[in-house]
Amino acid sequence: MRCLVCIPSKGRPKNIAKYTMPFMQRLQLDYKIFVEPQDYQSYSKYPNVVQHDKDNIGLGGALLSCKNYAKQNGYDVIFKIDDDVHGVGQIEKDLDKISKAMSIPQVSAISFPYDFEFYAKTSKMFTRENKRIQTAYFVKTDKYRPSVDVSTFEDFFQFMQIILNGEKTLYCSKHAIKCASVGSGNGGLQMFDRSQMAKREIQIFKALDSTIEVISKPDKPWKYEPKFTDKKYKSRAL
Repeated sequence: MRCLVCIPSKGRPKNIAKYTMPFMQRLQLDYKIFVEPQDYQSYSKYPNVVQHDKDNIGLGGALLSCKNYAKQNGYDVIFKIDDDVHGVGQIEKDLDKISKAMSIPQVSAISFPYDFEFYAKTSKMFTRENKRIQTAYFVKTDKYRPSVDVSTFEDFFQFMQIILNGEKTLYCSKHAIKCASVGSGNGGLQMFDRSQMAKREIQIFKALDSTIEVISKPDKPWKYEPKFTDKKYKSRAL
């Protein structure tokens, strides 16, 4: 498995020193920190910084840039993480198992629980198929489908497309994502009122699959989320 860790970041260079660099030292995989040209100077003291082609592209545009870079440089797997991810359990000890799983033709991505989801943690490496991906995930480069039109729900969007294309995810419950609470903190690639964008993005989801519904999330910055109701989105125990 030739894997590139992709870390899109904006306006949070301190997170690179605090979270990203210690994690990358443990992981020992190739990695790149992707930033907009307007932010490059504030990140330039760190290694492996790559500039996007232009500014203000949103998270969806940043991930499309990540994919294009990985593809052009011969990486067949992307490990996408946010710049506030402290780690994913002790995944560095099980990269051989990740590589083997990603070699399965039907598997397009590997997802993980959050560390606060303590009830999901197990000693078994993979426990379910077709659990939704979130925040930090492995994905085959040629199965990665980011869109400039989808930023708020980029992980929902990847999952939906995997399912609609007859592919699978694997749920790795042995290792959990440790990060700041989703939607908290300053800076980031979504520094704006996300509720209006959330509504627009959900319409994109519904155009692809009319079974998608909307759920209210008043305590979240984005206020609404797409809801997967059809049985094809249900995960299954392995």
